[in-house]
Amino acid sequence: MLSGGLDSATCLYWAKKNYSDVSTITFNYYDRLENEKKATSEIAKRANVSSFLSIDIPFIKESSDFYSNKPNILASDGRWRGYVPARNLIFYSIAAHYSEFLQIKWIIAGHNSHDGAFFKDATKDYIHKVNSLFQQQCLLCNDTAYIIVLPLGDMDRVSIINLAFELEVPLELTWSCHDKGTRHCGRCYSCLQRIEAFSSLGIRDPVFSSDP
Repeated sequence: MLSGGLDSATCLYWAKKNYSDVSTITFNYYDRLENEKKATSEIAKRANVSSFLSIDIPFIKESSDFYSNKPNILASDGRWRGYVPARNLIFYSIAAHYSEFLQIKWIIAGHNSHDGAFFKDATKDYIHKVNSLFQQQCLLCNDTAYIIVLPLGDMDRVSIINLAFELEVPLELTWSCHDKGTRHCGRCYSCLQRIEAFSSLGIRDPVFSSDP
């Protein structure tokens, strides 16, 4: 499940190391950033994946779009801007749909130890429950249903960056920013997380390497 960001790109390269046949799936929800779409496509191409599924779901909106006329709702925490009710349940269900037809056994997702503190559908307990549902619904799986795997589930951002360098992930291609500009804004929640993690390692984030 590839979004174009640092976490999912690292998961893709982790999957390439651990599995012989890897495909990607990405979801084009309402007003998805073009830079994010471009990053997803370029990362998948660089990784030479077996197939690239791009699914359009225009009815899915982030809070920043749904509540565009109510800015106070979004002001308390930057993460609210990217919140989507039932997002992961929807995404995993679509991924499961294709997994069953294509006989895919592992659905690799990029949730980390930071995500579950705010996004309740990114916790390990939630994923365990979804996997349990998969076991009950899969009729074409010969009693072995597809399973969501979280390679980064216990890792913080610093550990993920170290793993990304170890796996030679093309971090310069990733896109994490919530802004629609031509480069990372350096101010939104996702940008600040990246800057803090790279700074703690004493490494300059390659997505900011062209900045003045």
